[in-house]
Amino acid sequence: MLDDLYHLRERARVALGKGDLDEAANLLVAAAAQTHVAEHDYVSVLKPLVEVLLKRGDVRSALSVQWYLAFGDAEGWKGALSLMQHALPVDRARTLAAAAAATADPKQIAELLANAAREMEDAGLVAAAAIYREKAQDFRGARALWSRLALVAGAGADAYNAALVQFNLARCAKACGDPRQAREAIVASVRLLEEAADHFESVGQRERAFDCFQVLVQIGREAKMFEDVLEGFVNCIRILREDHLKYFALQHFEDALAAAKENKEFSAAATLAREASEYSRALAMPSASAHYTLVQAELWRDVARLQLERGAPPEIAENALLAAVLAFGEVGQFARVGQLYAELGAMDLEEQRKKHYVRASKRYDGVKDEPIDATPLPSHLRQDNHFPDVWHVDLLEWEQQGSAAEACADVLLDKRWPDLIRRKALLARLTAFAVEGRPEDPQSSALLVGARVRLAEQLAQLQLYVVLSPLEKLFARPERQVKVAVLSAMQTLFFKRSFITVRTGLRDADPAVVEQAARAVEALYFQHAFDPLSRIVREAPQPAVRAAALRALARVDTVEAAEFLLGVLEHGAPVDRTAALEGLKRSRGARFVELAKQSFRGSAPEVQNAIREVFRARGIAA
Repeated sequence: MLDDLYHLRERARVALGKGDLDEAANLLVAAAAQTHVAEHDYVSVLKPLVEVLLKRGDVRSALSVQWYLAFGDAEGWKGALSLMQHALPVDRARTLAAAAAATADPKQIAELLANAAREMEDAGLVAAAAIYREKAQDFRGARALWSRLALVAGAGADAYNAALVQFNLARCAKACGDPRQAREAIVASVRLLEEAADHFESVGQRERAFDCFQVLVQIGREAKMFEDVLEGFVNCIRILREDHLKYFALQHFEDALAAAKENKEFSAAATLAREASEYSRALAMPSASAHYTLVQAELWRDVARLQLERGAPPEIAENALLAAVLAFGEVGQFARVGQLYAELGAMDLEEQRKKHYVRASKRYDGVKDEPIDATPLPSHLRQDNHFPDVWHVDLLEWEQQGSAAEACADVLLDKRWPDLIRRKALLARLTAFAVEGRPEDPQSSALLVGARVRLAEQLAQLQLYVVLSPLEKLFARPERQVKVAVLSAMQTLFFKRSFITVRTGLRDADPAVVEQAARAVEALYFQHAFDPLSRIVREAPQPAVRAAALRALARVDTVEAAEFLLGVLEHGAPVDRTAALEGLKRSRGARFVELAKQSFRGSAPEVQNAIREVFRARGIAA
């Protein structure tokens, strides 16, 4: 590989000596495509590439290459800043912002970010400009920009972006000491989020609805409006449960409980704890269920205590303590039940009821609590529950309108990504320059189609969520080769959003596109894919497409997928049963085996035969 790199670099040097700048640039880009070489070898290609690109007058590409070089060179950003004079405003803005991130001087950072914001505004990218203002702590300037952007309102999917704009406006108004505008913007944001969530759920994009409710939680926290926090959490939990993401759902139960306790909303917290207990029990997690039942009981005691402190009628506290009695009794904590009856007997209640509670408490004299295993969700089952600042990230994606060049710039300039990813982003950005914003020219249409296909392939290599928007835009192209290339790229992008493009491909009029979409369906097997895959099985009219989804489901090792496949073996059409059977024979998941063994005796003879076939193929004793 290094021999190829050195050979290409030498050929480029010769071409440059002959004045053939195009050939020299192409050879150096080909050398840069060898992304796995050591950094010093890679830099030895990029430095002459900057020189050649500048001689060709391609400042934008030269500046992009210099961005990569700047991360490994203390003086690198000086070189990038020196190229800005003839660059586009958007590239000047990115250069200034990246230079700000590379310095430690607060004054210089603020100045660079302010200049970057002005450049972004000149480029017509108002959201990006406002974000730079926020980073520079210029909240007045950011508020003015968000106010301008708030005039761009929409319905349906656009309501989501309008809601994010209003949320950012509220944040900046609060920072500027304007509670009235902050409150108005919060109200508008909540309304728009609810509208957007309804739209996304109606079109089957529950992951986008989930984002809406996550933002609603953040809005409630910012505005100290617990009802919005609760609404957001309840709907997040609902979607996670519907998508069978049980551990994420339990973590959101815990987050919701913590928020309710923090706001002293003990009644809401107790209700959440009861629902978490019932959900854990349904998941066959008895220790977690017992844990949440105990939490529920203690919370009802907190409700009673708080009501008495507030001087509420004692009957309200009585009802809360009786709920605690039921919860403690459910998990065998009878000594605590006796204590609660004694507390009820001492309350300022009607005399007959007090006597009843005293008698009840005496029945528990000397009774001990039963030993129980009551532990929360184990640490090894916990997953990263970090929620990104989508109120910035999603607005940037919206404003970039599917530009691969801009999406790749975000990756290239993000030092969190390893060099390999940033190299691939650089190559994809250079390719994007060749296709984006170019007028349709019959003379070069074949070259453009080839470049678009290559761009789809390069974006796929990044394996990042950020490439989905550019790929979706590419898929809107009419050329078969481009659509097929995008669907091929989707096969490697394990995100639920990938199914939006794939399902569109399944409805295409071109059989070649449908065929590639079916290949993508079969390749997209991951835990979160159960819902879209099962939906394809239920809705797709083509047997081959349903078969692809069933083979993918056979490789999704979850209880939900196992139950679904067993249902297909029992009740599915013959062609679907055959596809499910073949998929299960090749699968190595354990969930279906466990479920099949449990249900074997009660299954119909044909289902038993199918299970035996699966077991024989896997070498499992029936």
